[in-house]
Amino acid sequence: MSKLFKKLLLFLSVVSACICFCIMVYTFAKYITSANQIASIPIARWNIKVNDVSIKNNSALSSVISPVFPGNSHIASGVIAPTAEGYFDLVFDFSDTDVSFIYDINIKPNEDSSVTDLVVSGYSIDNEERLDFDGNTGISDTIYYNSGIDSRTIRVYILWDDSSNASMNNIADAAATFESSNEALLDVSISFTQTTSTTI
Repeated sequence: MSKLFKKLLLFLSVVSACICFCIMVYTFAKYITSANQIASIPIARWNIKVNDVSIKNNSALSSVISPVFPGNSHIASGVIAPTAEGYFDLVFDFSDTDVSFIYDINIKPNEDSSVTDLVVSGYSIDNEERLDFDGNTGISDTIYYNSGIDSRTIRVYILWDDSSNASMNNIADAAATFESSNEALLDVSISFTQTTSTTI
């Protein structure tokens, strides 16, 4: 074979390889495409109401907690006096909540209360049996998202303790009534925390 023929054959081979490569790139290129998209994912709702007031902005609840003192044959209704017992309700509505959560309720006399013997004497959940209140642990429970529960009512019973365990004596009890500006005050702290615990 002549050198010229070899060079021509080599040249044609290189040209053929280039043409094949270009055809292959073009063939594969027509199947390549791209797209950009934004994935829209709904965020879980977290809107718990206490006595019809949303607490998602750390709302103060003093205006929505209304103590009830039914009175008896010795004490007028609507007021508190030694041995008087009443209650207030905390109605939780979590129908606009998409996660499981734990609620914690802690109650204690306010430092500025004129009645230091104001105590929580018990509580009930959803009109069930009355339970003892432990001031160290408060009231706590877990509400699971898949439980089917959308609301809960907690009735907290409060009492002006006048027993032998009371810290105020008769003179202090009477002094609490001397000034019209005196008030019996409780600190009610409620917290809600999302949980991922799977135990029911």
